[in-house]
Amino acid sequence: MSTSASNRRHWITRRPVSFLGALALCLAASAHADTTTLTVANASKGSSGTPVTMLFPVTRSGDLGYEAVLNYHTLDGTALAGTDYSAASGTITVPAGAGSAMIPITLSSQTGGGANRTFQLQLDGATGIGPTPSFAARQNFAAGTKPDSVTAADINGDGKPDLIVANYGDNTVSVLLNTTAPGAATSSFAAQQTFATGSNPYSVTAADVNGDGKPDLIVANLNDNTVSVLLNTTAPGAATPTFATQQTFATGSIPVAVTAADVNGDGKPDLIVANRNANTVSVLLNTTAPGAATPSFAPQQTFATGWNPRSVIPADVNGDGKPDLIVANQSDNTVSVLLNMTAPGAATPSFAPRQTFGTGTGPDSVTAADVNGNGKPDLIVANRGDNTVSVLLNTTAPGAITPSFAAQQTFATGTTPYSVTAVDVNGDGKPDLIVANGSNTVSVLLNTAAPGAATPSFAAQQTFATGSLPFSVTIADVNGDGTPDLIVANYFLDNTVSVLLNTTALGAATPSFATQQAFGAGSSPYSVTAADLNGDGQPDLIVANANDNTVSVLLNTTAPGAATPSFAAQQTFATGTSPRSVTVADVNGDGKPDLIVANYNFNFVSTVSVLLNTTAPAAATPSFATQQTFVTGSGPISVTAADVNGDGKPDLIVTNGGDNTVSVLLNTTAPGAAAPSFAARKAFAAGSGSQSVTAADVNGDGKPDLIVANSGDNTVSLLLNTTTSGAAIPSFSAQQTFGTGSAPVSITAADVNGDGKPDLIVANYNGNTVSVLLNTTTPGAIPSFAAHQDFATGGGRASVTVADVNGDGKPDLIVANYSGNTVSVLLNATTPGAATPSFAAQQTFGTGTGPVSITSADINGDGKPDLIVANSGSNTVSVLLNTQYQAVFAGSPATGTIVHDYIFANGFE
Repeated sequence: MSTSASNRRHWITRRPVSFLGALALCLAASAHADTTTLTVANASKGSSGTPVTMLFPVTRSGDLGYEAVLNYHTLDGTALAGTDYSAASGTITVPAGAGSAMIPITLSSQTGGGANRTFQLQLDGATGIGPTPSFAARQNFAAGTKPDSVTAADINGDGKPDLIVANYGDNTVSVLLNTTAPGAATSSFAAQQTFATGSNPYSVTAADVNGDGKPDLIVANLNDNTVSVLLNTTAPGAATPTFATQQTFATGSIPVAVTAADVNGDGKPDLIVANRNANTVSVLLNTTAPGAATPSFAPQQTFATGWNPRSVIPADVNGDGKPDLIVANQSDNTVSVLLNMTAPGAATPSFAPRQTFGTGTGPDSVTAADVNGNGKPDLIVANRGDNTVSVLLNTTAPGAITPSFAAQQTFATGTTPYSVTAVDVNGDGKPDLIVANGSNTVSVLLNTAAPGAATPSFAAQQTFATGSLPFSVTIADVNGDGTPDLIVANYFLDNTVSVLLNTTALGAATPSFATQQAFGAGSSPYSVTAADLNGDGQPDLIVANANDNTVSVLLNTTAPGAATPSFAAQQTFATGTSPRSVTVADVNGDGKPDLIVANYNFNFVSTVSVLLNTTAPAAATPSFATQQTFVTGSGPISVTAADVNGDGKPDLIVTNGGDNTVSVLLNTTAPGAAAPSFAARKAFAAGSGSQSVTAADVNGDGKPDLIVANSGDNTVSLLLNTTTSGAAIPSFSAQQTFGTGSAPVSITAADVNGDGKPDLIVANYNGNTVSVLLNTTTPGAIPSFAAHQDFATGGGRASVTVADVNGDGKPDLIVANYSGNTVSVLLNATTPGAATPSFAAQQTFGTGTGPVSITSADINGDGKPDLIVANSGSNTVSVLLNTQYQAVFAGSPATGTIVHDYIFANGFE
């Protein structure tokens, strides 16, 4: 097997197969998957007086239990395309169980003699294919008259996505609360509650306008040129939603689409509206005070689009941390891209003049997703006039002031596609396309693009029935099983929304990781995290080095889909004394992740360091401002960031091992400021030997609560957040403690059993176990957790994180084992809604010496979470690439030889 950097492993989804074949392949997909290798060999063929076919043989070895796809193209040699052979590029599929295949290339007719001529066949990617998508028959739920737009949001804070529908025919928005049991095979929703909007509401979205932790409703009203904002007043866990009376704000002429994004980086969602008759988009900056009972927005600023804009979305096209605008223009068959030039905190938005790119006929809807795994949002457009979706791959350079996209590639849909969205339907890490068609169906097109490919590819559509004339489609996990379900608004005749539960089989039963690759860090690296520091779409590594008072930054230089990770040599930046924990957050709202470090040595002043990120987009060398330090409690050992007071800024939370407290420092940094500022710390009591802290909304009130692992008394402390929105002083209830294993030293939170509540996961130093405490809190009530369940791990001081290792939609457990120099991976086998967690026995993978910290990120852009470990004993970080369903290729390029044979030159061969 070749190990060159050009060899890439790729992941795609299964094409339609027979029922028995699908069953067999789904069973294969749920078992262990080893690497498969596709090898191409040289070929030769005699010339002929008529065109003939040369066949390049492909052999397959390794795991044959799943389908694989090989991408290829031809290259001229002494033989020339168009003269000696027909240039070709494309894919071949090698079915599950097959050990061989052929790549056909057509040779041109040749009647003369002469020397043999050669050309080459270059392989571009090999891809393992995930399971075929399947959906249960639709369930229909009544909405208002002519529902034409649908979205999903958790209205009542119970952890379930509720449905919000704009009803064009009766000037209302319907809210249907989700009553589906976790893991249920049938969805259920409470009867709609309707709320008045403006005239002919045409589009609806949800965003937290006033920073109270609840999603508010925003509606574009087509016939009165306004947007309505309805603030959410629903009590946590309530069985009936409530909203304040709408407030309306002027837009351009005939607003047909509305979305929300933080345009000016002040932490508040602003409104963006596509105005069909005005050929503009309106941007209304949010001026609402945190917690206000009435929303307020600055007057609209308008920006020119193409002709008849029908859809608008935000996406960061050039990787500068700002949301740019993408608009589908129905009448001139284009999409417009307007790059965001707004200064952080500005009172007036600014966008560069539009750049337009060709689409199909009558583009009616646009969305963005990273189709080819290169870290950039690509454009996907539903073309109502020619029954296609266009995909335009993003070729914009990071930080560029002019966007660029490859020419569209089109893929067939159903008749009259009205709406498109993208989501990973089958858990292979790639966004698939979902299209609502006027033919009363939704189309699902599975993504078969190789990571980093210059051309997108999708499997032929599969269609599923909806109600009458589906106008809008969105995605949400309705039944909490970890897979995205489809929700469709049916505009004509039946006034319903359809819900199609995702029944696609997902998940391997055994994790697989490549051998660790080690990269140098500082002295005694003690904590590691990952973030895209230079805006190139790849996660970089940040390491806190306890013995030399620095943080190391290693920029990610891994090629998309590469089988081996690569990083630039570390750059180090000074911190305080004995840094023990590092995290990242955008402290000053400039769209870049800044570094926050807890400095442990309490013989000196105990501090956290904040280093603002000054790295230029796509720079090959990171840069940070000199640290600014802020006083904490004694012996700060762990730090995290969360918006404690709902003002849109990340605040700092620090555990202090020397005085058994947790400190909260509210962020007072001005947007775009060159120096961070924080209010003086507020200390809250925790348990004995406070070691690690995380933040999660335990009781569903929209506020991050604090959870602390206490190694001295074998507990976790929970401090409920009682801070008022926008308050200048944080407040938390007195700690409640819950038992763990012996000497808990690391804690995180994740929804283990799919009930919409964050559960607690704790790594225990002495017991070689990880404890899981399921959250049994009723929304808005006093918190409660089930007794801890312990699962065996490796030995010694441990660190724990979670990631969906095998793509089944469930968070798996990953533990760094200090004594054994390993990481343990425990796959989540918990039934949705179960009262007891279940995990497969650990699988262990080797690391460097003395692993003390672990995190997860997709290092090589293949859609799979990889593992990153800080090794304190060997002064390295280990990267273990996730190799589930890994397909690789060898033998490329292969040579094709055209033999000029006088005897058979007249076609007798």
